[in-house]
Amino acid sequence: MSIQTRRILLIHPHDVIEEMMQLCLETIPDCEVITVNSGFEALEKASAEQIGAILLDLDETMPDLCWREICQNLRQNPLTNSIPLILLTATPQSQELLEFQQTKKIKAISKTFDLLNLTTQVSRLLKWN
Repeated sequence: MSIQTRRILLIHPHDVIEEMMQLCLETIPDCEVITVNSGFEALEKASAEQIGAILLDLDETMPDLCWREICQNLRQNPLTNSIPLILLTATPQSQELLEFQQTKKIKAISKTFDLLNLTTQVSRLLKWN
């Protein structure tokens, strides 16, 4: 992997949606997307790979951990606590999410995005323009 490569870890339990998001995200210059379908797999990959950002769909149920557990584990691990974390959600203004964002330095994107615009939103949040 080149120093210039930007790696995104995409955490989503549904393969079809995950593949569509991956295709869109890989249009970001020098971007590689690693996909996982479970919380434990996400924690393992985030610790083992050089990840530039993590995208997590918090409205979808993971087979093992809930989104809060994934986020808390990522933030408590010294190997992953500084990786930017972006949550995809249908309710970006929920009180619980707003409080979590303030304490854990997490950003959110509304799931009303269109997939083609997802790359623009992610690049803007990560300042990868």
